[in-house]
Parts: sequence; structure tokens; C-alpha cells
Amino acid sequence: MRHLSAAIVICLGLQPAFGQGNVVGSGNFSHIVTNLDKSIEFYRDVLGLDLPGGAQPFGAKPEIMQLGNTIGAQNRIAVLRVPGSPLGVELIEYKDIDRKPAHPRFQDPGAANLTLRVRDIDAVMARVKISGAKVLTAAGGPVAIGTASRNVFLQDPDGFVVEVAQPVTPPEAGTGNLLGAGFETTVVDTEQTVKFYRDLLGFQLRVGDAFNNNKLMAETAGTPGAQFRQSSGQIPGSMVRITFIEFKDIDRKPLHTRLQDPGTALLQLRVQDVDALVKKLKAGGAEIITAGGEPVTRGNLRLAMVRDPNNLFLELISAPPTGR
Repeated sequence: MRHLSAAIVICLGLQPAFGQGNVVGSGNFSHIVTNLDKSIEFYRDVLGLDLPGGAQPFGAKPEIMQLGNTIGAQNRIAVLRVPGSPLGVELIEYKDIDRKPAHPRFQDPGAANLTLRVRDIDAVMARVKISGAKVLTAAGGPVAIGTASRNVFLQDPDGFVVEVAQPVTPPEAGTGNLLGAGFETTVVDTEQTVKFYRDLLGFQLRVGDAFNNNKLMAETAGTPGAQFRQSSGQIPGSMVRITFIEFKDIDRKPLHTRLQDPGTALLQLRVQDVDALVKKLKAGGAEIITAGGEPVTRGNLRLAMVRDPNNLFLELISAPPTGR
């Protein structure tokens, strides 16, 4: 939805706290799915993402079970790539553990969604029609948003929303239909979210100062009657942009899922020192998901899982300090 934004934004004017443990880069953006094969068909065959390594088989990894507090579970993963973007899209399916599908709607706090820029949106829509994938846009297909782009909102098999946008004048250079990607997540409260990411993780964000009540934008996003405001910024140490969206004047049901539940979203963040950051997050009242509340070691990495105020899971990753 950031491609649709006409809301005026203002800079907070606050510098990130460069304390030990802060974020220094991004990793993959993950979706927990009901059926990995079905999800691959949507993201690879319909949307056109690359799957260079194929899907991994199910496996039980003790450290990963502890990391996400999914004791006894196996999972399998497929990592897709978007040409022109450093963001990997990771699809994860669990088994041997209780799962409750969430089926989030775009306006539900905790919903986290992929945004794609393409050269030819009509080519994507032709595949969407054949696949039977759900189109959220009220018009049933791409809509011109001013003079900037044509946009359509789709929904994957687990409820995750994908915004596809074609610039009015796509770049001539390069090959392939995909031009780049980003992601956005819906929040309960903008100020609470900004405080979490700014004070605890060192993000600098531009914060929407007003709700946008543009009828065309709301209907294109599949949220008729809603108003929204957006805040955004780059993940520190990366070129990946994150957008936070708050809705009003529409029914909202905040998510509170477990990591294994389909419809849950996860973002990987590289940090200076996981152990130091976990202490900082605990002091700030954040919920640590990792079993026992302390980071785990896997190979040469230290890992921890935390839930943000809106149910977006954050996987924190760092190399262990010397001598550990």
C-alpha cells in the first residue's frame, strides 16, 4: 500500500540509539504457510518469483525448535528471490505440532504483506485469472492511481496480501517482469510501534501525521470505507524498506498467533549482539518467544525470537562474541 500513499509524512527528527546490540542489516521476510507446495505455486508460478534452490525437506532441528518455541515440530522451507531486491521471501511449513490458521485480513494488526513492482501487470493478472487466486481490489483488476502506477491487491492461499504495482513508465534496462520488492505490516497503534522500533531497535522512521481517506485507494486495497496512515523507513544497514500501516473506520482483529500458525509473518534482522539486545528488549517490556527467554547458538550464530507489539515475529541474528 505504500505505492498508493498520498498521505503527508513528517520526519521524527530523532536519531537512533547506537547502543550495543542494535540492528545492522536485514534478512528474509518469512510467511508461515499451510501447504508449502501450494504456496510455491502462487509465488513462483503466478507472481514470478525465483526459486533457485528448490524446497527443503522436512527436518527436526533442536536449536530451531528452541528458537521459535516449537518443541517437537519439524519444518520445511523454500526461499524465493525477487530480481532487483535484496529481500528474500521465505515460505515455512510446520508439522508434528498444533497449528491454527489465522487467515489475516489486510486491516488486521499483525498482517504483513509483500509489495512487488513489475514491468507488465497484465501478464501477472493473466496468470492470476488462470490460478483462481483472490483479487481484493474492488474493480477486480489493476487500477490507475493518479499518474504514477497501476495497482492491484491479491491474496495468497493463507491470507497474506500481495500488492502488485506497475510504474506508468517502467525502466527500459534489464530483463524479466519483476523490478523489486518491499513489505509492509499493519499495526495497532502508530506511536506505540514507532517507539518500539526507534527506542529498542534503532530505526529512523518517517511518521504519517494524518489519516488518508482517499476512497479509490481504500477500495483498491480491498479495505472499502477505511482510512489509513503510513510510517516508513529503511531497516538500518540495509536497502530494505519497511512500511507500517494503521487503519481506522473498519473492523480490525489483532493477531496473536504462535510461530507455527499459518498466517504468521517473520522478519529476520542482523544485529550487533543478540545477547545484549535481548536484555534491552526485556527491559523495554518486549515478549521473547525463544524457549527459556535466552538466545540459542546454531553453528557460528546466536539467535533469538521476539514478538513486536503487533505480532510480527523478529528473528534476531548475530555472530557470537569472541571467546563464547
